[in-house]
Formats: sequence, structure tokens, C-alpha cells
Amino acid sequence: MEGIRRRDYARLLIAPVAFAAASFFLWFVFANRPALRNGITPDLHFPKSLDDLRELVRVSSAYKEDHWYYVVFLFSSAYIYKQTFAIPGSALLNLLGGALLGCWPLGFPLCCVLTATGASNCFLLSRLVGKKIIQRKFATKINWFREKISENEHQLFLFLVSLRVFPMTPNWLLNIMAPYVNVPLLMFFLSVFFGLLPYNFLCVQAGEMLSDIKSMDDIFTPKRLLALITMALIMFTLSHFARKRKAKHTD
Repeated sequence: MEGIRRRDYARLLIAPVAFAAASFFLWFVFANRPALRNGITPDLHFPKSLDDLRELVRVSSAYKEDHWYYVVFLFSSAYIYKQTFAIPGSALLNLLGGALLGCWPLGFPLCCVLTATGASNCFLLSRLVGKKIIQRKFATKINWFREKISENEHQLFLFLVSLRVFPMTPNWLLNIMAPYVNVPLLMFFLSVFFGLLPYNFLCVQAGEMLSDIKSMDDIFTPKRLLALITMALIMFTLSHFARKRKAKHTD
């Protein structure tokens, strides 16, 4: 048993090692950024507030004219990095994507792909860290999630999408727990991609009108939050009736 425990905790080192390696890669990409035509290398960083984001957009917009591919690559790397390690701030990155790349044809689809890719990386990282450690840490929540998965196995994809659409869902926790309730990776990826479409669209679209936004409340207005909740409830209801119908046919 002691040997098993040691192996479990050795696997726990995978997370900090992966974080260190990803951080080094992101730093390397940033440190080797090309200079502008005037020889200046702009300060690019993770935005911490709306004011900080506006300044970053101003700097990056000029930078994008000379090095468009690099800006897209750095943005994509930073986005996946945050999603992989469940670092808060995806809304600000979606706003940045909208401000720099527009909503269509690139900004919105790209953010959706990056969200699903980063969440899937988090899924895989959680699975690598080890079942015993994760289950010990989130035992109650995983048991609840497993029960819900079992209840909705006939409409599992719809159920997973509805969880993502619901605006109060802790997405980072779903990413960590999903490997331990037998959610297939491909289904997980697609559920994140489609489930967070409304959220990503609201943020990316708002990014195109960044100068008009005074706070995050201007994006997630009560009306928009109600619309997201309504969409999630409709999906939950469809899943519930499908379960009832299946139970009736089984009887």
C-alpha cells in the first residue's frame, strides 16, 4: 500500500512539471518576439482589467500589422495555457480576441477551438495526475457527477452541453472530474466547443466594441444571463423527458 501511495504522489508531480514546461514555452515565445519596424519590442502580457486590456489592444493592434501570424500564435498559446491549468481570465482573452481578430471569420471560431482544446488538455492532465488523488480531493462532487452521468447516459452529449451553457457552472471543475465519470474525450471536446459557443460569442462580439464597455456587467447583462439560463433549462428538460421516455419503454 505504501508503494502505491508513493506512486500516486509521484504522479502528482506531473502537474507542476507540465506547468513549468508550458510556462517556459510561453516565456520563450514571448522573449523571442520580433520587433516592430522602428525597432521597439512591445510589452505583451495577460490583461488584468478592462483598462489594461484596452492598452494591450492598442499596442497589439500596431504590432499585428507587422507580425500578424506571431500575434495569432502567441494569443492561441496564451489562451490554451490558461485553459489547460484552469487559470481565471478567459473572458478577458475572449474580449482580446474580438478586439484584435474581429468576431468573423476568425476571432469567434478560433476562441471556441482554443477553449475546447485547453479544456481537453486539462481533462488529460487530470487523468495523468491519477484517479486516487483526484477522487480523494473531489470525492463528493465526483460521486454526484457520476450519478448525473448515469441518469442521463441516453442523452449524455445534450446533458454535457447544457452544463456548459448554464452560466454558473464551474467549468474548471467539470474539466478535472470528467475523466473519472467515463466521459469520452471526443464527446468532452465537442460538448465544450458547442456548450460554450454562446458565452464565447458574447465575449468576442463585445471585444469588437471594447471602447463602449465600462465593466463586465455590460457584457453579461441580466437579459443575456437569463437567455443562457433558459437555454440550459430547455436542454435539461429535453434530457429529462428523454430519460422518462426511455424508462417507460423499458418497463
